[in-house]
This record gives sequence, structure tokens and C-alpha cells, in this order.
Amino acid sequence: MNSNQDLKQVNERLDQIEQKLDSLGRNQQNKRSPGKRFLIGLGITIAVIFVLLLTLGVIQFVSTG
Repeated sequence: MNSNQDLKQVNERLDQIEQKLDSLGRNQQNKRSPGKRFLIGLGITIAVIFVLLLTLGVIQFVSTG
């Protein structure tokens, strides 16, 4: 009788662990890959540098004019 209850508890615990693993797997699929994150960061960095250089160019143009 005791081993039957132990078996039920083990099965319930395994079901809980399986549900947690499923939810973790779903959460992992929604995340971006490291390569995509790197490319997005690189693009943002290049855009910020471009805007700063453009601003410096406009300031020099206005100051010499």
C-alpha cells in the first residue's frame, strides 16, 4: 500500500516537472538568438554614430557660414 502511494506521488511530481519544462521551452522559443541581438545592437550603434557625425557636420557648416 505504501509503495503504491509513493508511486502515485512520483508520477504526480514527474507530471509537474514535465509541465514546467514545457513552459520553459515555450518561453525559450520567444527569445531572440544571440546573433540577432548582436546585429540589432550593431545597427543601433551605427545609427547613433551616424546621427552624431551628421550633427557635427551641421554644426561645422553653420559655424563656418
